[in-house]
Amino acid sequence: MNHRRMCGGKSLKGTVCGKPRISRSSIQPKIAQGKVVSKGSSPWVAMLSKNGIPFCGGSLLGEKWIITAAHCLHPPYDPDNPNLSSFELINVTSFKVVLGRQKTLRKEETEQMFRAKRIISHPSYNGSTFEFDIALLELPNKVTITDYVMPICLPKNSSSTLYTGDMVIVSGWGKQFLHSIPETLMEIEIPIADHDKCKNVYARLERQVTDDMICAGLKQGGSDACQGDSGGPMVSLDKKTNRWFLAGTVSWGDGCGEGNKYGVYSDVRKSLEWIKNVTKIKNF
Repeated sequence: MNHRRMCGGKSLKGTVCGKPRISRSSIQPKIAQGKVVSKGSSPWVAMLSKNGIPFCGGSLLGEKWIITAAHCLHPPYDPDNPNLSSFELINVTSFKVVLGRQKTLRKEETEQMFRAKRIISHPSYNGSTFEFDIALLELPNKVTITDYVMPICLPKNSSSTLYTGDMVIVSGWGKQFLHSIPETLMEIEIPIADHDKCKNVYARLERQVTDDMICAGLKQGGSDACQGDSGGPMVSLDKKTNRWFLAGTVSWGDGCGEGNKYGVYSDVRKSLEWIKNVTKIKNF
């Protein structure tokens, strides 16, 4: 099993979400097997970095919160000591949060860098099953909202509908088919997969896909999140408001882009009330 450890501009008035000022070019559903992101077209994407190298992704919520995968911030699951890996957190001084960056290893004028003030994992996170694989990072102060740093919207409510076949965009700096990390932020466009089909696929591998998870990808494979993409955003476009909202965060899978093996994401809708209670974010 592959745990998906893939984590300047002119100041804008007010806090907006999910509506980049920089236009998004067409994305081909062809990151593993992804496309380079146009700079500023996904301004909510955060990089979690150790020693200048990304290990996970995340997304900006509001002006001082990052949402990511809980497993990015816990020691790897240890079946001989499950309580340790379930409750111990990595130190906030051991990594940095970078916003406004497109290049993987090169600093840019548009970036903003922070140390997290605190880490809050979902209270129902399970390190062995990856249930509620979601966590929040509070930044020490507010970000500066620019063309290149802007929050993603949350779903309207916990019953917001995502249908099988709906297209979503996943972003990250993760390895390409488990080989080398890309030079720049990558994206793929993939469909939401049928939940029952995904459950059946992983049941054969003795893995459980629970109701707090979403599956996405192509049956034939070829497009998927990969190692280093964990915690990164899966976003969907609300066609009524023309704003992007966070549907899920990259969680786990088996391999990268293999046929009949979908990527599994933590369903943000299932954690929406907890997210709002912690961040105090209601509406933008």
